[in-house]
Amino acid sequence: MITHPVRKLRHLVHAALLVAFTASLNAADLKPYKVGFNSWVGYITFFVASEKGYFKEEGLDVKAKSFSSPGDSLLPLLAGDLDAALTTADSVITVLDKAPGQVKVVYLTDTSAGADAIVATKAIPDLKAIKGHSVAATLGQCNQLLLDKALESVGLTEKDIQLKNMNADDSGAALVAGKLDVAVTWEPWITKATGENKGHVVFSSAQTPNLILDVLAIGNKTASKKFAETRAFIKGLNRGYEFLKQHPAEASALAAKSLDQKPDEVEAMLPKVVFYSAKKNIEVIESGAAAKASKEVAQFFKDKKISDTLVDVTKLYDASYLK
Repeated sequence: MITHPVRKLRHLVHAALLVAFTASLNAADLKPYKVGFNSWVGYITFFVASEKGYFKEEGLDVKAKSFSSPGDSLLPLLAGDLDAALTTADSVITVLDKAPGQVKVVYLTDTSAGADAIVATKAIPDLKAIKGHSVAATLGQCNQLLLDKALESVGLTEKDIQLKNMNADDSGAALVAGKLDVAVTWEPWITKATGENKGHVVFSSAQTPNLILDVLAIGNKTASKKFAETRAFIKGLNRGYEFLKQHPAEASALAAKSLDQKPDEVEAMLPKVVFYSAKKNIEVIESGAAAKASKEVAQFFKDKKISDTLVDVTKLYDASYLK
């Protein structure tokens, strides 16, 4: 049978309108969820889930906002301008000093296992040899604690070095440029320094399990009003995790743009981060391992007078959104 051209055109137009109408209905059904993040390889599961459309499939219209550092998203979270924040556990602890009980952690994306490190120039052969040298670290944050633990391991203290206050990106760049002896930095600067033969790792977060945790934090407003949406978001993250485990190269390519790195550079960083599945999340949270590590961070902040109080972390972690 020969189809009349006008009828065929009408059929195509009708089909196109039907698809557009259905898409608009589906878009209307999606629930808004606003998330803050910064460009960190540990959040690759988030970038993958976004690119693969997993959040939409879980019923969410995720609005992502980029921040320059992990702690910057927490004040908007407290104000209710964000529903959740991909941040660090230590950043949450500093906020809880002034806003006790206002934020909790509902998911662990990863822990640094070499993605944060103390990098020294080739002239400094090992960790003990940093004595007397200029060392840059971000004072009042977890990489200062990493430095203190490293120094303690070889019988040194901060008094044995020339400590400079510098953020992790700037210190890494300064070391690569030959302007600094030792940097407490993170990726991608560790890979840049070692890859360009400008420095080598003398201590890393691989030696301090769970000390530097990357997490999903929510405020009280989200906890009271968006339980279902938060669970859906975590399901999307878990799907991103499963894809990463099965297809690391493709996942790295998907996340490369968000991380402003080349796909092979992203993939090279993955072994320095331990990613947590939903099952591992429950294990680390319910065993108390996460709280134990955060208690050490809270004590460090109190001792350094970064916090006015010793923040209580016993109720910081909530695994109920994973069940």
